[in-house]
Amino acid sequence: MNFINRLTYFSGGFIIGLLFLMFFLSGKRTSCSYLPNSRVKKDVLKKNIHFENLKREEDSILLIKSIYDGNIDFLKSNTKIKDCKEYHFNNKDEKYDIWVLVRNCKNSAIISDYKIINIQ
Repeated sequence: MNFINRLTYFSGGFIIGLLFLMFFLSGKRTSCSYLPNSRVKKDVLKKNIHFENLKREEDSILLIKSIYDGNIDFLKSNTKIKDCKEYHFNNKDEKYDIWVLVRNCKNSAIISDYKIINIQ
């Protein structure tokens, strides 16, 4: 069998496989989070989030958004704790510069400290 025939059969099978996957995986919430940043975010956001030192009620929405959109600074985080690992989130947008300290326990996530700085 020459190269053109092998390429044709391979392409046909590949296309059928892609259509098969698109049919079965469409409409499902499948996601791949391989990087440590996205795995920690996904784990924190699926738990009940509690606030320890909330200064204003309006800050809660801003803090959740900064966890969702922000980056984790693993150098400032303490991941060697057995019970509740501490993660330091940073988020900077056009209005605010925010850092959040989150303790990620087994059943819940606790925002223990945060700081919101107005840029404007």
